[in-house]
Amino acid sequence: MNTPDGIVLRWRTDVATDSRVAIGAAPGALTTQIDDATSTTEHVVAVTALTAYTKYFYSIGDTGTVLAGDDADHFFRTSPTPGTAGAYRFWVTGDGGFADANGMAVRDAYATFQGGAETNLFLLLGDNAYILATDADYQAALFDMHAALLRTTPAWPTFGNHESFSSNALTQSGPYFDMFTLPTAGEAGGVSSGTEAYFSFDYGNVHFVVLDSQESDRNPGSAMLTWLAQDLASNAQDWVIAYWHH
Repeated sequence: MNTPDGIVLRWRTDVATDSRVAIGAAPGALTTQIDDATSTTEHVVAVTALTAYTKYFYSIGDTGTVLAGDDADHFFRTSPTPGTAGAYRFWVTGDGGFADANGMAVRDAYATFQGGAETNLFLLLGDNAYILATDADYQAALFDMHAALLRTTPAWPTFGNHESFSSNALTQSGPYFDMFTLPTAGEAGGVSSGTEAYFSFDYGNVHFVVLDSQESDRNPGSAMLTWLAQDLASNAQDWVIAYWHH
């Protein structure tokens, strides 16, 4: 989850430790540290009080060790101030969950196409990890396959039918909901949905709406459609991009 003034960084360790993120304007100059004393293998650190649409370099680790980062390959850019027009690049993939030669070819073709330009967001249109979208499936098809991109680019997923084999959108449980941090209270723009199963967010003058067409009720008057109507009515951005998987 990325916003104009913050971002959430996540990583996993094989041994439980505390968490430290260091950020700064350049590698070797990571002057700000954010610590979480909780001992865990699932590290989730929210970095706040940042400047909009600004590039920050970072490292991750614990209070005694840097595990990764503090180099040119580990950076993120905060979101633009809502309403700001710009030349933004979003990479959109659907049913991309096979860790095979075809998936690698698509990945490499996009890397060639972008030619070193930044990707502002990575949008995942569901069925992001085959066959059962387990934690191990996601590790192979997303986190291993796209490690370089994910070091620099926020990923915004939606829930697909293959995600439903191992996760439950109604209870927000299972590996899909354990591995992503998504807004429930309008933290990234839009109206609060109260759930990570569907939500909205802003990026500059673009309003994104992420729906769940797999398990959430889609009938008129349902919670999701009631929220959707409210969210669209409140939107002031020039562009609306809605996505879901079915």
